[in-house]
Amino acid sequence: MNPRFARFRPAAGAAGSGASGVATMAVAGVAAMVLAGCTGGSNDSGADDGHLTVVTTTSVYADVVQQVTGDSGGAGDVSVEALIDSAAQDPHSYEATPTDRLMVQDADLVVLNGGGYDVFMEELAQDAGVPVVNAVEVYGLEGAADAGHDHGSQDSATQDSSAEAGDHDGHDHGSFNEHIWYNPASMGAVGEAVAQELGSLDEANASTYSQNAAQFARETQDIQDRAEQLHLDGDYVATEPVADHLLEAAGLHNVTPTAFTVAVEDGTDAAPLVYDQVRSTLEDDAALLVYNEQTSTGQSQDLRTVAEAADLPVLAVSETLPEEMNYLQWMDQNIQDLQAVDGLERTTESHDH
Repeated sequence: MNPRFARFRPAAGAAGSGASGVATMAVAGVAAMVLAGCTGGSNDSGADDGHLTVVTTTSVYADVVQQVTGDSGGAGDVSVEALIDSAAQDPHSYEATPTDRLMVQDADLVVLNGGGYDVFMEELAQDAGVPVVNAVEVYGLEGAADAGHDHGSQDSATQDSSAEAGDHDGHDHGSFNEHIWYNPASMGAVGEAVAQELGSLDEANASTYSQNAAQFARETQDIQDRAEQLHLDGDYVATEPVADHLLEAAGLHNVTPTAFTVAVEDGTDAAPLVYDQVRSTLEDDAALLVYNEQTSTGQSQDLRTVAEAADLPVLAVSETLPEEMNYLQWMDQNIQDLQAVDGLERTTESHDH
Protein backbone atom coordinates (compact mmCIF):
# COMPACT_ATOMS: atom_id res chain seq x y z
CA MET A 1 0.00 0.00 0.00
CA ASN A 2 1.20 3.50 -0.77
CA PRO A 3 2.46 4.89 2.59
CA ARG A 4 0.88 8.23 1.74
CA PHE A 5 -2.58 6.72 1.31
CA ALA A 6 -5.03 7.95 3.94
CA ARG A 7 -8.55 6.68 4.45
CA PHE A 8 -11.86 8.17 5.52
CA ARG A 9 -12.85 4.63 6.55
CA PRO A 10 -15.55 3.63 4.06
CA ALA A 11 -17.97 0.98 5.22
CA ALA A 12 -17.11 -2.56 4.29
CA GLY A 13 -18.95 -3.72 1.19
CA ALA A 14 -22.05 -5.56 2.26
CA ALA A 15 -23.25 -8.70 0.60
CA GLY A 16 -26.53 -8.76 -1.26
CA SER A 17 -29.76 -9.67 0.42
CA GLY A 18 -29.54 -13.25 -0.76
CA ALA A 19 -33.30 -13.40 -1.31
CA SER A 20 -34.42 -15.76 -4.01
CA GLY A 21 -36.26 -14.55 -7.09
CA VAL A 22 -39.39 -16.32 -5.85
CA ALA A 23 -39.24 -14.57 -2.49
CA THR A 24 -38.65 -11.22 -4.15
CA MET A 25 -41.65 -11.73 -6.42
CA ALA A 26 -43.76 -12.71 -3.44
CA VAL A 27 -42.82 -9.59 -1.52
CA ALA A 28 -43.51 -7.42 -4.56
CA GLY A 29 -46.86 -9.12 -5.06
CA VAL A 30 -47.93 -8.60 -1.47
CA ALA A 31 -46.73 -5.01 -1.58
CA ALA A 32 -48.70 -4.35 -4.75
CA MET A 33 -51.90 -5.73 -3.21
CA VAL A 34 -51.43 -3.68 -0.05
CA LEU A 35 -50.66 -0.54 -2.02
CA ALA A 36 -53.76 -1.01 -4.12
CA GLY A 37 -55.89 -0.75 -1.00
CA CYS A 38 -54.03 2.18 0.59
CA THR A 39 -55.38 5.70 0.54
CA GLY A 40 -52.05 7.15 1.69
CA GLY A 41 -51.30 9.95 4.09
CA SER A 42 -52.60 8.17 7.18
CA ASN A 43 -49.87 7.86 9.82
CA ASP A 44 -51.84 7.83 13.04
CA SER A 45 -50.72 4.41 14.25
CA GLY A 46 -47.68 5.76 16.06
CA ALA A 47 -49.69 8.34 17.97
CA ASP A 48 -52.34 5.73 18.83
CA ASP A 49 -50.14 2.94 20.20
CA GLY A 50 -47.25 5.03 21.59
CA HIS A 51 -44.73 3.52 19.18
CA LEU A 52 -43.05 5.85 16.68
CA THR A 53 -41.31 4.80 13.48
CA VAL A 54 -38.76 7.02 11.73
CA VAL A 55 -37.56 6.13 8.23
CA THR A 56 -34.43 7.76 6.83
CA THR A 57 -32.72 7.72 3.45
CA THR A 58 -29.31 6.53 4.67
CA SER A 59 -27.66 5.12 7.76
CA VAL A 60 -26.12 8.54 8.37
CA TYR A 61 -29.51 10.06 9.09
CA ALA A 62 -30.64 6.98 11.00
CA ASP A 63 -27.73 7.56 13.37
CA VAL A 64 -28.60 11.25 13.74
CA VAL A 65 -32.11 10.21 14.82
CA GLN A 66 -30.65 7.70 17.26
CA GLN A 67 -28.45 10.43 18.74
CA VAL A 68 -31.67 12.30 19.48
CA THR A 69 -33.67 9.37 20.81
CA GLY A 70 -30.79 7.94 22.84
CA ASP A 71 -28.48 4.95 22.51
CA SER A 72 -30.91 2.57 24.19
CA GLY A 73 -33.60 3.12 21.60
CA GLY A 74 -34.99 6.34 22.89
CA ALA A 75 -36.69 8.02 25.76
CA GLY A 76 -39.91 6.85 24.19
CA ASP A 77 -40.67 3.86 22.00
CA VAL A 78 -38.97 4.84 18.72
CA SER A 79 -37.65 2.59 15.96
CA VAL A 80 -35.42 3.87 13.18
CA GLU A 81 -34.99 2.30 9.74
CA ALA A 82 -32.64 3.37 6.92
CA LEU A 83 -33.49 2.45 3.33
CA ILE A 84 -29.81 2.66 2.33
CA ASP A 85 -27.55 1.17 4.96
CA SER A 86 -24.47 -0.25 3.25
CA ALA A 87 -21.65 0.78 0.95
CA ALA A 88 -22.97 -1.69 -1.61
CA GLN A 89 -25.86 0.67 -2.33
CA ASP A 90 -25.21 3.86 -4.30
CA PRO A 91 -27.61 6.57 -3.07
CA HIS A 92 -27.36 8.46 -6.36
CA SER A 93 -28.76 5.58 -8.40
CA TYR A 94 -30.95 3.92 -5.76
CA GLU A 95 -34.45 2.99 -6.87
CA ALA A 96 -37.17 2.59 -4.28
CA THR A 97 -38.81 -0.81 -3.90
CA PRO A 98 -42.43 -1.61 -3.03
CA THR A 99 -41.22 -2.52 0.45
CA ASP A 100 -39.61 0.91 0.78
CA ARG A 101 -42.91 2.52 -0.17
CA LEU A 102 -44.74 0.55 2.50
CA MET A 103 -42.16 1.49 5.12
CA VAL A 104 -42.56 5.18 4.34
CA GLN A 105 -46.36 4.93 4.36
CA ASP A 106 -46.21 3.38 7.84
CA ALA A 107 -43.70 5.93 9.15
CA ASP A 108 -44.49 8.71 11.59
CA LEU A 109 -41.51 10.77 10.39
CA VAL A 110 -39.13 10.72 7.41
CA VAL A 111 -35.64 12.20 7.53
CA LEU A 112 -33.93 12.79 4.19
CA ASN A 113 -31.07 14.75 2.70
CA GLY A 114 -32.82 16.81 0.02
CA GLY A 115 -31.14 19.03 -2.51
CA GLY A 116 -31.63 16.53 -5.34
CA TYR A 117 -29.67 13.79 -3.56
CA ASP A 118 -32.56 11.48 -2.67
CA VAL A 119 -35.49 12.58 -4.82
CA PHE A 120 -37.00 9.12 -4.58
CA MET A 121 -37.47 9.58 -0.82
CA GLU A 122 -38.98 13.02 -1.26
CA GLU A 123 -41.52 11.53 -3.65
CA LEU A 124 -42.35 8.61 -1.34
CA ALA A 125 -42.87 10.93 1.62
CA GLN A 126 -45.01 13.31 -0.40
CA ASP A 127 -47.20 10.47 -1.67
CA ALA A 128 -47.62 9.13 1.87
CA GLY A 129 -48.29 12.52 3.47
CA VAL A 130 -45.64 11.87 6.13
CA PRO A 131 -43.95 14.70 8.10
CA VAL A 132 -40.44 15.30 6.73
CA VAL A 133 -37.17 16.69 8.05
CA ASN A 134 -35.20 17.80 4.98
CA ALA A 135 -31.55 18.34 5.95
CA VAL A 136 -30.71 20.77 3.15
CA GLU A 137 -33.77 22.89 3.93
CA VAL A 138 -33.19 22.77 7.69
CA TYR A 139 -29.65 24.08 7.34
CA GLY A 140 -30.61 26.61 4.67
CA LEU A 141 -27.83 25.53 2.33
CA GLU A 142 -27.15 28.22 -0.26
CA GLY A 143 -28.38 27.30 -3.72
CA ALA A 144 -30.81 24.63 -2.52
CA ALA A 145 -33.74 26.21 -4.36
CA ASP A 146 -31.96 25.65 -7.68
CA ALA A 147 -30.56 22.23 -6.79
CA GLY A 148 -30.96 19.14 -8.88
CA HIS A 149 -29.01 16.67 -10.92
CA ASP A 150 -30.48 17.47 -14.33
CA HIS A 151 -27.28 18.61 -16.01
CA GLY A 152 -28.41 17.39 -19.39
CA SER A 153 -28.12 20.84 -20.91
CA GLN A 154 -24.35 20.58 -20.68
CA ASP A 155 -23.59 18.12 -23.46
CA SER A 156 -20.23 16.76 -24.48
CA ALA A 157 -19.61 19.68 -26.82
CA THR A 158 -20.07 22.13 -23.96
CA GLN A 159 -17.76 20.03 -21.78
CA ASP A 160 -15.14 20.06 -24.50
CA SER A 161 -15.46 23.84 -24.69
CA SER A 162 -15.03 24.09 -20.92
CA ALA A 163 -11.87 22.01 -21.09
CA GLU A 164 -10.42 24.12 -23.88
CA ALA A 165 -11.09 27.30 -21.89
CA GLY A 166 -8.63 25.99 -19.31
CA ASP A 167 -9.42 28.51 -16.57
CA HIS A 168 -10.38 27.70 -13.00
CA ASP A 169 -13.18 30.22 -12.62
CA GLY A 170 -15.72 27.40 -12.75
CA HIS A 171 -14.14 25.45 -9.90
CA ASP A 172 -16.14 27.04 -7.10
CA HIS A 173 -18.37 24.18 -6.01
CA GLY A 174 -19.10 25.89 -2.69
CA SER A 175 -22.33 27.56 -3.85
CA PHE A 176 -24.16 24.25 -3.55
CA ASN A 177 -23.11 20.76 -2.59
CA GLU A 178 -25.83 18.36 -1.50
CA HIS A 179 -23.46 16.10 0.48
CA ILE A 180 -24.37 18.10 3.55
CA TRP A 181 -23.56 15.46 6.17
CA TYR A 182 -19.87 16.27 5.67
CA ASN A 183 -20.72 19.60 7.29
CA PRO A 184 -20.99 18.47 10.94
CA ALA A 185 -22.70 21.66 12.10
CA SER A 186 -25.52 21.01 9.65
CA MET A 187 -26.19 17.63 11.26
CA GLY A 188 -26.53 19.34 14.62
CA ALA A 189 -29.27 21.51 13.16
CA VAL A 190 -30.94 18.42 11.67
CA GLY A 191 -30.86 16.73 15.06
CA GLU A 192 -32.64 19.68 16.63
CA ALA A 193 -35.30 19.60 13.90
CA VAL A 194 -35.81 15.88 14.50
CA ALA A 195 -36.20 16.52 18.23
CA GLN A 196 -38.87 19.10 17.55
CA GLU A 197 -40.84 16.71 15.33
CA LEU A 198 -40.54 13.81 17.76
CA GLY A 199 -41.52 16.04 20.64
CA SER A 200 -44.71 17.01 18.87
CA LEU A 201 -45.52 13.32 18.38
CA ASP A 202 -44.42 12.22 21.84
CA GLU A 203 -44.92 15.13 24.23
CA ALA A 204 -44.10 13.06 27.31
CA ASN A 205 -40.48 12.71 26.13
CA ALA A 206 -40.11 16.01 24.29
CA SER A 207 -37.69 17.48 26.82
CA THR A 208 -35.41 14.44 26.61
CA TYR A 209 -35.33 14.60 22.81
CA SER A 210 -34.52 18.29 23.03
CA GLN A 211 -31.71 17.76 25.54
CA ASN A 212 -30.18 14.95 23.48
CA ALA A 213 -30.33 17.07 20.35
CA ALA A 214 -28.69 20.01 22.10
CA GLN A 215 -25.84 17.78 23.24
CA PHE A 216 -25.45 16.36 19.73
CA ALA A 217 -25.41 19.89 18.28
CA ARG A 218 -22.63 20.89 20.68
CA GLU A 219 -20.56 17.86 19.71
CA THR A 220 -21.03 18.39 15.98
CA GLN A 221 -20.08 22.05 16.36
CA ASP A 222 -16.92 20.98 18.20
CA ILE A 223 -15.99 18.78 15.24
CA GLN A 224 -16.76 21.62 12.81
CA ASP A 225 -14.50 23.91 14.85
CA ARG A 226 -11.70 21.34 14.84
CA ALA A 227 -11.88 21.13 11.05
CA GLU A 228 -11.68 24.89 10.68
CA GLN A 229 -8.77 25.05 13.12
CA LEU A 230 -6.65 22.78 10.91
CA HIS A 231 -5.84 25.82 8.71
CA LEU A 232 -4.67 23.67 5.81
CA ASP A 233 -3.68 25.21 2.51
CA GLY A 234 -3.64 23.36 -0.77
CA ASP A 235 -5.60 22.31 -3.84
CA TYR A 236 -7.21 18.94 -4.41
CA VAL A 237 -8.92 17.04 -7.19
CA ALA A 238 -11.95 14.96 -6.21
CA THR A 239 -13.39 12.02 -8.10
CA GLU A 240 -16.71 13.11 -6.58
CA PRO A 241 -17.43 16.13 -4.32
CA VAL A 242 -18.58 13.99 -1.39
CA ALA A 243 -16.38 15.45 1.35
CA ASP A 244 -16.04 19.02 0.04
CA HIS A 245 -17.79 20.65 3.00
CA LEU A 246 -15.32 19.21 5.50
CA LEU A 247 -12.24 19.67 3.32
CA GLU A 248 -13.07 23.27 2.48
CA ALA A 249 -13.78 24.01 6.14
CA ALA A 250 -10.23 22.80 6.81
CA GLY A 251 -8.93 25.31 4.25
CA LEU A 252 -8.40 23.14 1.17
CA HIS A 253 -9.56 24.15 -2.30
CA ASN A 254 -11.33 21.96 -4.83
CA VAL A 255 -9.82 22.59 -8.28
CA THR A 256 -11.62 19.77 -10.06
CA PRO A 257 -12.92 21.02 -13.43
CA THR A 258 -16.66 21.57 -13.12
CA ALA A 259 -17.46 19.64 -16.31
CA PHE A 260 -15.90 16.52 -14.78
CA THR A 261 -17.95 16.87 -11.59
CA VAL A 262 -21.12 17.32 -13.63
CA ALA A 263 -20.41 14.15 -15.61
CA VAL A 264 -19.70 12.14 -12.47
CA GLU A 265 -22.90 13.24 -10.75
CA ASP A 266 -24.84 12.41 -13.91
CA GLY A 267 -23.37 8.90 -13.80
CA THR A 268 -21.44 9.25 -17.07
CA ASP A 269 -17.81 9.39 -18.14
CA ALA A 270 -16.39 12.81 -18.80
CA ALA A 271 -15.65 13.79 -22.39
CA PRO A 272 -12.03 13.05 -23.43
CA LEU A 273 -10.91 16.69 -23.41
CA VAL A 274 -12.47 17.20 -19.99
CA TYR A 275 -10.80 14.10 -18.61
CA ASP A 276 -7.43 15.18 -20.04
CA GLN A 277 -7.84 18.47 -18.21
CA VAL A 278 -8.58 16.63 -14.95
CA ARG A 279 -5.44 14.54 -15.29
CA SER A 280 -3.38 17.62 -16.07
CA THR A 281 -4.84 19.49 -13.10
CA LEU A 282 -4.08 16.56 -10.80
CA GLU A 283 -0.48 16.22 -11.99
CA ASP A 284 0.37 19.93 -12.15
CA ASP A 285 -1.77 21.78 -9.61
CA ALA A 286 -3.08 19.45 -6.92
CA ALA A 287 -1.55 18.39 -3.62
CA LEU A 288 -4.12 15.66 -2.98
CA LEU A 289 -6.57 13.32 -4.71
CA VAL A 290 -9.85 12.73 -2.87
CA TYR A 291 -11.26 9.41 -4.01
CA ASN A 292 -14.81 8.12 -3.48
CA GLU A 293 -14.39 4.35 -3.32
CA GLN A 294 -18.11 3.78 -3.03
CA THR A 295 -18.82 4.89 -6.61
CA SER A 296 -15.49 4.26 -8.33
CA THR A 297 -15.38 4.19 -12.14
CA GLY A 298 -12.76 3.46 -14.75
CA GLN A 299 -11.86 7.15 -14.91
CA SER A 300 -11.69 7.60 -11.15
CA GLN A 301 -9.55 4.48 -10.79
CA ASP A 302 -7.21 5.84 -13.46
CA LEU A 303 -6.93 9.13 -11.56
CA ARG A 304 -5.91 7.20 -8.48
CA THR A 305 -3.20 5.46 -10.50
CA VAL A 306 -2.02 8.84 -11.81
CA ALA A 307 -1.88 10.28 -8.29
CA GLU A 308 0.07 7.38 -6.87
CA ALA A 309 2.51 7.50 -9.79
CA ALA A 310 3.04 11.20 -9.07
CA ASP A 311 3.54 10.41 -5.36
CA LEU A 312 0.46 12.42 -4.40
CA PRO A 313 -1.45 11.39 -1.28
CA VAL A 314 -4.85 9.79 -1.84
CA LEU A 315 -7.66 10.30 0.62
CA ALA A 316 -10.46 7.74 0.29
CA VAL A 317 -13.97 8.83 1.26
CA SER A 318 -17.39 7.19 1.40
CA GLU A 319 -21.01 8.31 1.49
CA THR A 320 -22.51 5.97 4.06
CA LEU A 321 -21.72 5.40 7.71
CA PRO A 322 -18.90 2.92 8.41
CA GLU A 323 -19.86 -0.21 10.27
CA GLU A 324 -19.50 -0.13 14.05
CA MET A 325 -19.20 3.67 14.10
CA ASN A 326 -21.72 6.36 14.89
CA TYR A 327 -21.76 9.71 13.10
CA LEU A 328 -19.68 11.52 15.71
CA GLN A 329 -17.01 8.81 15.72
CA TRP A 330 -16.92 8.84 11.91
CA MET A 331 -16.42 12.60 11.68
CA ASP A 332 -13.82 12.48 14.45
CA GLN A 333 -11.92 9.85 12.49
CA ASN A 334 -12.21 11.96 9.35
CA ILE A 335 -10.47 14.83 11.13
CA GLN A 336 -7.72 12.54 12.35
CA ASP A 337 -7.18 11.08 8.88
CA LEU A 338 -7.06 14.53 7.34
CA GLN A 339 -4.45 15.62 9.88
CA ALA A 340 -2.35 12.58 8.95
CA VAL A 341 -2.12 13.42 5.23
CA ASP A 342 1.48 14.18 4.30
CA GLY A 343 2.48 17.15 2.20
CA LEU A 344 -0.36 19.56 2.99
CA GLU A 345 0.72 23.03 4.00
CA ARG A 346 -0.57 24.78 7.10
CA THR A 347 -1.40 28.44 7.40
CA THR A 348 -2.19 30.66 10.35
CA GLU A 349 -4.90 32.43 8.35
CA SER A 350 -8.53 31.73 9.15
CA HIS A 351 -10.84 30.63 6.33
CA ASP A 352 -14.22 32.25 5.80
CA HIS A 353 -16.71 29.60 4.72
